[in-house]
Order: sequence, then C-alpha cells, then structure tokens
Amino acid sequence: MNYKVIAKNNIRNGFGLYQNYFISLSLILGLFNTLQIFAKDHVIADSLSSSAKVEFMSYATSILFTLFTIFFIIYFNHFFLKQRAEELGIYSMLGMSKKNITSILMIENTIIIGMACFAGIFLSILFYSLIKILLIAVLKLDIPYLTQFTFLPFLITIALSIFMLLVIFFDNHHLIKRLSIINISNLNQVGEKTLKTKSGTAYLGIISLLIGYALVLDLVKQEQSLWVKIGFVPMALITLVLVIIGTFLIIKSTLAYLINRKINNHRQLYRPTNNIFLPESLFKLKTKSNLLVVLSLVISAVIALTATCFLLINYQKASLIKTVPSAIEIDQKLKPDQVTKVKQITKNYGGDFKTVKVINATAKRPIVLSEKMATKKCRIINLSTFKGLLKQQYNKPQHNSKFSKKLAYLFTPYTIKNSRGTVNINKQKVSLKETNIWPIFAKGNFAYIAVNDQQFKKISQHANSKTIYAINGANLRDNEELYNKIKELKIKFLSAYKTNKDALSYNSAAFLMATFISVLFFVFIGCILYFTILMDTLGVTDEFKFLGDIGYNKKQLRKAATANNLLIFLPPIIMGGLNGLMAFIGFRFNFLANDVIKFLGAFQMVGEPIIITCLLLLIAYSIIYFFSYHKTKALLGI
Repeated sequence: MNYKVIAKNNIRNGFGLYQNYFISLSLILGLFNTLQIFAKDHVIADSLSSSAKVEFMSYATSILFTLFTIFFIIYFNHFFLKQRAEELGIYSMLGMSKKNITSILMIENTIIIGMACFAGIFLSILFYSLIKILLIAVLKLDIPYLTQFTFLPFLITIALSIFMLLVIFFDNHHLIKRLSIINISNLNQVGEKTLKTKSGTAYLGIISLLIGYALVLDLVKQEQSLWVKIGFVPMALITLVLVIIGTFLIIKSTLAYLINRKINNHRQLYRPTNNIFLPESLFKLKTKSNLLVVLSLVISAVIALTATCFLLINYQKASLIKTVPSAIEIDQKLKPDQVTKVKQITKNYGGDFKTVKVINATAKRPIVLSEKMATKKCRIINLSTFKGLLKQQYNKPQHNSKFSKKLAYLFTPYTIKNSRGTVNINKQKVSLKETNIWPIFAKGNFAYIAVNDQQFKKISQHANSKTIYAINGANLRDNEELYNKIKELKIKFLSAYKTNKDALSYNSAAFLMATFISVLFFVFIGCILYFTILMDTLGVTDEFKFLGDIGYNKKQLRKAATANNLLIFLPPIIMGGLNGLMAFIGFRFNFLANDVIKFLGAFQMVGEPIIITCLLLLIAYSIIYFFSYHKTKALLGI
C-alpha cells in the first residue's frame, strides 16, 4: 500500500482543514526567520547598537519562541487527531498497524511543514526588506538597502522545522501506541469527564489574585514598602506565584463555579441560548482551561512589554526635551565673527538666536535640590531671559508659576515638601519657588535660579558670569543639516538632534527586539485562538444542524455560537489584560520615582502607554474575533 499517495490525497481532500494551519505555520516561521536574519545582519546591528547585544536578545527570544511553537504544534496536532478520529479508526479496522497510521500522519505533516517552511522563508525576506526600509527611513541610518544574506538564519529555520516534525512524530507515536482500535475511533471522546466545581477553590483564585495585585500596589509606599523591607527578588517571586495561581484557579475553577450556578438556576438554564451554551461550556473549560491559562500568561507578558516599551519611548523623548531644551546650545564664549556665522546659519533655517548671560554665585546657606542633595553653588539667569527662552522653545511654565518681583524660580525635578524659604545670594534676599522646567542645559551640582531683572543686575555686580547661546525654532530639534552646519564651525555645543540620535541608537536594539517579541507572540496567540474556535466549530456542526431542524432560528443559533466563541476569547484577554497592566504598574513604581513621573508628566509616562496598549489590544483582537466569527457563521451555515 502506497502511504505517500494516501497522505497526499488526505491533504488534497481536506485542504479546507489544513489551509489555515499551513498559513499560520508560514507566518510563524516567516517571523522567526526574520528575527534570525536581523540577528546575523551585522551592518544594521552595528548601526543600531552592538552586534553582540542584538544577537544575544535574538537568541533569548528565539529560545522562548521555540518553546511556544512546540506548544502550538502539539496542541493542534491533538486537535487534528481528534478531528480525524473516525478516519483513523477505519484505517485500523482495514488492517493498518499503528506504525502504518503513524507513517501516514508523519508524511502529511512533513508535506505541510515543509511547504510552510519554504513559504515562511520567502515571507521572511519580504518582512525583512520592509522592516529594513522602515528602519532606514525612521532612524535615518546611513546603510545600503541591499546587503548580502547569510545562509545561517535559513538553516536555523529549517532546523526548527525538522525539530517540529520530530516532536509531532514522537507525540503521535506515543498517543496512538497506547490506544486500542476502539479507542482510536473514539479519540475525540478521550478525556471527556464531568467538571467538578468547588466554591473553596473558586474563591481561592480570586483571593490569590487580589493579594498579588495588592503586593504590586504596595510599591507605592516606596521606602515603607514590603519590597524594600523584604527584598525585591523574594517579593517578585511571591507576587508572580500568587498571580499565576490566581489566574489558573479563576479560569479552572471560578468560571466553572459561576457557570454551574447558572445551570442550577432553572430560570437561567431554560432559555433558548443558555440550554445549549451552559452545559457545553463546562466541558470546554475542562478541555481548554490549561490552554486559556497559557494564553492569559502570554497576553500578560505581551501587554506588560508593550506598555513598558511605550513608557520608555516617552521617557526618552520627554527627558530629552526637559534636559536638552534647545535645538542647539553653545556653551562657550564665541568670537564676533563666530557669532555672525551662527546668526546667519540660524537665519537660514528660520530659527531664533538668543544670547544668555549666566551668573555663577554662592548662597549663604545650602539650597536643597533633592532629599539627598543640597548645594550653595548657584547658576542664575534673569526672568525675562527665562520667559523668552521658554517661548522660543514652545514650552510653558508650570501652571502655578505666577511671575512676580518678589519670587525667584528654582529648578527642581524632584519635589521637596514644605517651602523653599528665603536665601541670601550676594546680599540679595531671594524667595525661592519650585519650577519643573528649565530652558538651558542643567548639569552639575548647581542650584539653577531665575530671578527678576532688578535682582539679577545687583547679584551680577559681585559675581562671575558666562555666556551661552541658544538656537530654537520650529522643527529644528530634529534637523540634521543644522547640526552639521554648526559642527563645521568646530565649536563646543550641545545638540538635541545628536543627543536624541545617540539615545535612539543605543536603545533601538532593545526596542526592535521588544517589537519583534510582541509581534511574534501576537501571531502565536492569534493563531491559537483562531484554530481553537475553528476546531470547536467543526466539532458541533452536526449539533447546530440538528438544532435548526427542531426549530431554532438563525438568530438564536448565532447567539449560541457567539457565546461559545466568547468563552474562548474573553477569559485570556481579560485576565491577560489585568495581569499585564498590573505588571506595567509595578515596573513604573519600581524603576521610576514619583518625582520623575511628575517632572516628565504623569499622563505621558503612565496614562498614554496604558491607553495606547489597550487600544492596540482591542483593535488586534477585534480583527481576530471578526475573522473567527465570520468563519464560524460560514461553517455552521448561520
């Protein structure tokens, strides 16, 4: 008997069943190979950061993704076996040995995975080219669009495909070897047991999760936090275990307990949709709970990673605007001819040129800058210069900065409780008030103060001064040509463009890898959700046809199908969303102090990443749900 012909005919005849599996595998392998190509492209790796850094992150991501890929193929291999249980039973009854059946399955998987591997390699070249063009355009990298490929990334992807085949072979061999002929025919009924629900474990899951969340929020206390008293590592492990246990028990027991209560409530049970959905949902939770837990944890990681990436991007952008406020700042005394050249360059680019006089003075008492820093050394500018620079930089003072002749404004990124009081600087009493924005580059252990023009004139009579030149204007912060023109003068200056480019170059590898991880696992989650719903739908087509025959209309059947789909979709998205956002909040409290958040803007640092991440999640999974629901209606004919 020619098993190759049987395998090919099975694929040809069951193409509708296999096509989505093939497309998903092609996408997964394509993205995986794209990651490998980037790791081995030293031209772009050197432009982003260090090659070693990119390669290390790529290997770490590849190992993690390989584990989830193996989970993916084992999970759906079991699905296919159950879906084809009757067919395999017929093979067995016709005299085929278990070895023969395993051979047919192996040939089928070899054909599908082999084709998916080559399709994935082709897609990876397309993905890589598009991403590289985007990176060159956005980051303005000075590298060629076309570079020579190495064969190693493709060999790694082929090796992963072969490893997948071996995993499927041993999984099929193990599963079929221990079954009798009758059990092979009834493979789709193996594991069907009544799900027992206990109120104790149901409530324990909620309590465990709430305690985990409470420990995360305990980070708000900072110095009085348990994380400081006990230690970060043990507290992180305790919190992680509590959240995982809580997630597992809520999906495994709490959901089943709530559904069981509805079943016992006859008013709820005996409704056209509920008497179909509720009994079936208990069996689904029994067979899908482990999958839903894994999906919840993966979604948690993706959301936490995505929100954290947006926070770090905003942090980099906001901190550079705060710390390097001018497009160009020249920190040295220029000769008259140099001043003329700088003014002409500024005029050519439509910018504003301003000369800033800075006084170096000493206060009689230390001025507190933060809880751990105080200094007598001061750098002072006058109030008119302060306001003029802010206007040129398109910045505004904080809302409580009411300018008056009696007040001076002290730049403090870290808020200190109580009044700053009055300080004596060169026989001038200066009443200090905090401001969180400063128009020149603040460096060193100095108190930066803006005083009114009259006090500035008196203080400057007994103090040394220095001159700083600032260039500002619309769209000049990212102007490379302006930077190069000033650079040609061979003077000492600070550039917002250069600072931003250096920071972006240093962190771009991490951001790129984080984006890859998010996209890879999004595809992984999307494929699993789509296939789970597809296989569940194929398993109930006869039941829905029977329900239509006994009087259920299409509207009632659509409601039942929607309820079945939402049971798969909602638990991991809700649990993953909550866990991911709590992990993000924990990262924010642990790595960014409240004063830093306040200094850079609470909404920009916390609110905006959460909103963007939630919107992306909503859009992405709405698309997956739309395709799943459309496929469900097509398969059920409703």
